[in-house]
Amino acid sequence: MSILLEEEVPGVENVLELFERFLKTFQSYGAEHQVFNQCAEYESECGEQVSALQKLIQMAPRGHNKLSQAQELEQELRLERDTWRLVASLYQDRLNSEFQDSEMESDEIWSGLDDVTSEDDLVKQLYDKNAIIRQAQLVVDWLEQRAADVYHDSHYSQVEFYGDAVAGWENTLHSLVSKKRGLSTDNVEQNMVTQMDPDAPNREQNRRLHPLDKEDEMRLLRSVFARLRCGQLDEAQQLCFRAGQPFRAAILEGWKLFHDPNMKSRTDSPSGNPYRDIWKTMTWKECENVQLSEEERAIFALLCGHLKGLLPACHSWEDQLWAHLRAMIDHCVEKELRRCVNYKRQLQILPDEYWNQQLTIESIFSTLAASRDKTLIAQGRDQYRIIQRYLIMDDVDGLLEEMSSWLKQGDSWSVHLRPHMIRLMSHLALFFRRIGRGSCDDSIGSILEAYVLQLVNLGRTDLAAVYVGQLPLPEDQIRLYAQCLVMVEEQEESCDDEERRRLLSLAQDVGLDVNAIAKQVVIKLCDQGGMIQHVTDASLQVATTAEDKRRIRSLSWLLMDPSMRSQLLIQANTLMRGYLLRRQIEAVKLTFQLTPPDTVAILTELWESRTGLTELPTEVEAAVREYLCIQTYIDALDAFQEWFTRFHHSKPKKTEATVQQQRGGASSQLSFTENLLKEQHLKQHQVEIQRWQAAVDSLTQSAIDKLYNVLLFPDGGWMVDSVSFEEENSPRQQQQQLLRQTCIPHAALLLCNVLTSTHRYSQCLELANVIASEQQSLYKVCSAEQLAQLTKHLRQSYVRLLDIGETP
Repeated sequence: MSILLEEEVPGVENVLELFERFLKTFQSYGAEHQVFNQCAEYESECGEQVSALQKLIQMAPRGHNKLSQAQELEQELRLERDTWRLVASLYQDRLNSEFQDSEMESDEIWSGLDDVTSEDDLVKQLYDKNAIIRQAQLVVDWLEQRAADVYHDSHYSQVEFYGDAVAGWENTLHSLVSKKRGLSTDNVEQNMVTQMDPDAPNREQNRRLHPLDKEDEMRLLRSVFARLRCGQLDEAQQLCFRAGQPFRAAILEGWKLFHDPNMKSRTDSPSGNPYRDIWKTMTWKECENVQLSEEERAIFALLCGHLKGLLPACHSWEDQLWAHLRAMIDHCVEKELRRCVNYKRQLQILPDEYWNQQLTIESIFSTLAASRDKTLIAQGRDQYRIIQRYLIMDDVDGLLEEMSSWLKQGDSWSVHLRPHMIRLMSHLALFFRRIGRGSCDDSIGSILEAYVLQLVNLGRTDLAAVYVGQLPLPEDQIRLYAQCLVMVEEQEESCDDEERRRLLSLAQDVGLDVNAIAKQVVIKLCDQGGMIQHVTDASLQVATTAEDKRRIRSLSWLLMDPSMRSQLLIQANTLMRGYLLRRQIEAVKLTFQLTPPDTVAILTELWESRTGLTELPTEVEAAVREYLCIQTYIDALDAFQEWFTRFHHSKPKKTEATVQQQRGGASSQLSFTENLLKEQHLKQHQVEIQRWQAAVDSLTQSAIDKLYNVLLFPDGGWMVDSVSFEEENSPRQQQQQLLRQTCIPHAALLLCNVLTSTHRYSQCLELANVIASEQQSLYKVCSAEQLAQLTKHLRQSYVRLLDIGETP
């Protein structure tokens, strides 16, 4: 705990384990009949985290300034735990009663019942037959358990220090005894009650209890009401006994239904109150007695169904809901008892106000929403309470639509800052789909999508694949998981092949289309924007940016499986076309380095093993041809650059002694040794020149051949598809045409440079025939300016040939 307290945000990081634990639970209880075991496990896991946070908060020293977020999180997880408890309670009952008629008429409910059946048995059968009352009672039980949890965790119970076997109002009793003996002179004893019976404070209106007893009385009443709010009637009665007021414990017995098992067989003694109607009538009157305290009136109001008297003691949204539901159940039970039981005597008539309390689940929530209490309104708008309201009303479609709408309200909506809320929403949606409730597939999909993206943002990408697999449509699965992998690639600069392979393996384990996902990832990551900027000056070379390197690196997603090599080739070509248009030659080379050299061979082998054919599909064949075209052009540029460097920058330079010797310097003045040394330098220089010339000749021929490979590319020309397979004037064809207009004239000019620099003027003039040939039609892709530059080179070669006396 001390280590946790030293964290930047104490306890919050540990709570994030819930994401892994919820996934494990979701996978562990996959069968439909295990769905409620799943809910119980969710509740348990949230409860464990609540307990851990409570311990952390309690152990923190006073004034600790880092626990605010832990306290908020503890309250949030408490609400989530209670929500799962409500889900399990209500929907287990609803699914069990699906085959029963929950809307049966009262006459049908009570048909065949013996008139002498006890009240308790009749009400039990009412609960069995009427789903509305039964589920309202489940909600009441849930609210009381929530209150009990809070009451148990709070320190409020520590004020209940009552000794055993004490006399009630002992200070008042002592004062009265002392006064009777003439021993008291205290002014406090003035105007004090003169008798000690329970009704004395109300009967003697101008007199009062001893102040200390009055304080104990208020504390007792608050504690008793708090226990009743928690559904702990027995504990409330024990509290009254410990306080020396058994009459209050007896009052709490009056509301119980009468049950006499001896009506049918002598088995046990009767229980409950046979004069419950009289007790209820008198209690109703006491609820309107303004001489009583608010707490005491609330206790009476709770037991007799007096809603107006109960509400002032209910301050929270949960308290108000509990009060209305208790009144609703009490009204329904009383109504059915008076309709269906033949009592042996005339029952006391309850006030009209009691019978006018016509409450339904819908009207109760409408009343709460229309409250003037701002605190109550704010609590009712809390997302957890909104979820609970829809659960109680069994409006699954409305709940799914509501939760989905929260995700569309922008970053200002607090749900974006509460990942645990999105986790609850997602698992609720999966729960409803598993039990066959809810028809809003779009809402479920949007909720799951938000949760998956939240997992990636939290660095828990390992969990995403399972939830992506829950989307009904394969195209949505592909789109969403690809989006996750794109986020991973953008977030993690060091995302290596092992990590990529692992993430794709997780997707494959849950049945996702790995190849389609990898393709979408690369398409998104390699997106170069709308219109690719075309650099017309082919002599320029633009530097490679970090974004370019990220795009190139993203091709690794298509290297995980040999079956994706065709997509690798297509995407690599797309990337390289853009780089060539922008004259990012280095980026093109990096793309080539990432593309395995055996790609074409693997494509051919896979296709032949699958179909028995040696000819690749048209699209793949075109991609292979385009790849070879780009490779041919890059090879030509490399060959030219190597020749240019060797020809212009690597020629051996003459030493000073060699220069003097060639100029006929006076060697007679030099010694024999010096002359010998000069001759050796001269011979060495000549050898280096010969070696350089041989290398230049070899590089010259290589450059000429490779540049001609671009100009004379077979089967239609460089960057021309041999077979038409896509729509005319597609973006790819437009890019290919732009590349022909840029790269072919550039290759021709480079070839002219090589030929004229090495004095191969005749070959330079032969180039004119190649460009003008109708077979290749290279002149059609050259602009007027480019043709003028080529003509200039050709004219210079022609003049040089004439100067040396050769025939052009």
